[in-house]
Amino acid sequence: MNRNSDDIDAIEHELEVMTTPAQVFRVLTSQTELRKWWAPRVIMSRNLVTQLDGKDMEMKAVTKEKNHLVRYSWRGKDWPDDKPSTVITFEIADQGVSRGRTGEGILLTISHDGWVDQEERDRQAEIWKDAVAGLECVLAGKDFKPWWQDDRRVGDFLTVQLNELKDFIGRIEEESRAKKEKKQAAKNLWKIFQELDGQGDWLCKENGTEMELRFRGIRIFGALKNGQLVMAWRDLDPLLGRELQDFADRFTVEQDMDIHVGRNYDRLPGAEINPDLFSRWCKDVMAHKAEP
Repeated sequence: MNRNSDDIDAIEHELEVMTTPAQVFRVLTSQTELRKWWAPRVIMSRNLVTQLDGKDMEMKAVTKEKNHLVRYSWRGKDWPDDKPSTVITFEIADQGVSRGRTGEGILLTISHDGWVDQEERDRQAEIWKDAVAGLECVLAGKDFKPWWQDDRRVGDFLTVQLNELKDFIGRIEEESRAKKEKKQAAKNLWKIFQELDGQGDWLCKENGTEMELRFRGIRIFGALKNGQLVMAWRDLDPLLGRELQDFADRFTVEQDMDIHVGRNYDRLPGAEINPDLFSRWCKDVMAHKAEP
């Protein structure tokens, strides 16, 4: 949802590290250094950064005060022209390391503000949390694995265990609108999760707004924090092949819901899903072998 940028908090971090302002400035402005902690793909000559597959961002230097201040504009390549850029600011304060005051070093203050989309801001905040940990290791000369090499990460999702989905269910129950329906949706979804545990891989966005069940890399279904079930029918083509429509028709009859296989996806009310029939349907989908 778009809001006034004044209504959405900036992403903020602080680091104290025993290093020099010159070293910090280099790590924040060098393409080679940025590729160590910020993103796997950084092309400064094109103002291009790719943190997540298929999501190109424009990061353009706005201000550079050597060893003191770095400021970038940040926006998605696919953002509409009337959507404002966000702003990343790095402020470097020398606390004495260059003058030999042992134990002081530098203070790096990071701010990323100008957000008009809360969910977009929250997704970036999760990346920042991991990226800053990597930045600290780079500045301190420590070995580390960059955040995008996390074995649990799949795009902007993390692989999770069943018990970790309890937080996702809790978010549905906390929704302020239509509380009765949200509680029923949470109950139905949790029953589905329990029944299908071990059948595939659970994935959840780091900000807890969306989850998926994937089988051999194929999304079987997803769910949103508002209690909706998400069915991306064409994702099931590799498993169902010509019988996709038959499975969709069965879903319609069992759940008494209108669906649209031709769409990219359907969002269905989780409160109205029959969890037992849906769980059995999912198992049959995963057990099916498409005809060549």
